[in-house]
Amino acid sequence: MRDDIESKFHYYAIDRAVGDDPAAAAARGEFASMPEQDKPDLFGALDILYAAEILGQLDELTDAAGRAAWTDLILSFQGEDGWFHSGDEQSHSVEHVTAYALGGLLILSEGDGAHLATRLKPFRDLQAQLAAAPGRGAPPFSLSLLDRVHFWRGSHRAGGLASIVGSAVDLGLPSREFLGIHEPREWLEGWWSYFASRIDRSTGYWALAPGWTRAAFDALYQLRHRPKLAAMGGAVHLYWISEKIAAPMPHPEALIPATAELMESTGLYEKHPYCIDLDANFLIGRALSYITPGNGLEAKARAALATNREAVLSWFASRPHQEWRRNSHALPGALAAVAEADRILVDGGSGSDQPWRDIFKTTWWL
Repeated sequence: MRDDIESKFHYYAIDRAVGDDPAAAAARGEFASMPEQDKPDLFGALDILYAAEILGQLDELTDAAGRAAWTDLILSFQGEDGWFHSGDEQSHSVEHVTAYALGGLLILSEGDGAHLATRLKPFRDLQAQLAAAPGRGAPPFSLSLLDRVHFWRGSHRAGGLASIVGSAVDLGLPSREFLGIHEPREWLEGWWSYFASRIDRSTGYWALAPGWTRAAFDALYQLRHRPKLAAMGGAVHLYWISEKIAAPMPHPEALIPATAELMESTGLYEKHPYCIDLDANFLIGRALSYITPGNGLEAKARAALATNREAVLSWFASRPHQEWRRNSHALPGALAAVAEADRILVDGGSGSDQPWRDIFKTTWWL
């Protein structure tokens, strides 16, 4: 089943390569997020990059010269304010776009991003927003009331800004010049101290707004998404960062049942696989490392991971690549969901049993 999906991915990617020579365009990362477009866009370039990295197929798409061209393409979307802008009609926040772009640069640089210091622009607008010394009682930056009420949205800022800080460190960028802070590791610890002290102990998620405002918002929002699912999707953006800085998970015993119960009867967390499946598997899998072997939560966690992994793999394997989601941004999160389950369920393996790659070994964001 995995071999079939990996083969289909190649054709899915080529369908989004822009130009008269799709193979050459693909090697340079010139992808659009939708097929049959006239020019590449940032999300197309990044979505296919992340997906290829997760599947272990990046070297099949490109080479050293192609990586350099792919890097040039990503850098072309950075504005003078320091933010990356998607350049298409997708309504993603600059925090998400920038965190995602820096993750792409981490993948392409293969651990040696120092050369990017002369090519990336300092994150000027970001610098104006970061507190110098965040901590338990000192917020790292402002969050609007809407960001607090609609935390799935707000978490792209709450986690995205921290992801940018961590990515800049891993790329070897001078922190004072690019971030405006002296000790980014200490800043990240202070960021986590602030947010970790505000977790809902019953779920492991966040509830930052007053109860009445959340109740009113949820009454309307449930027409689009399940509010608890949205709370889970928001929480994971912060746990991506806390895991990268090796901060202990405060309430793992709450995260597993709260998350697993959100799975639908299909084994997916919504109608089709996308990043919400990654979100759930990340929380369940990472929380599992804190659970004593033999505890009933261990079996519950492993069962949830196995069920979702099978559902995601079956969804992709059961249809031609033309029937996968047209927008490529749904793809890397769905594939990463399998990789997160593989972390727990697959021990090494070979051939079709080879686990897909944990993207968070390289990036701070997806």
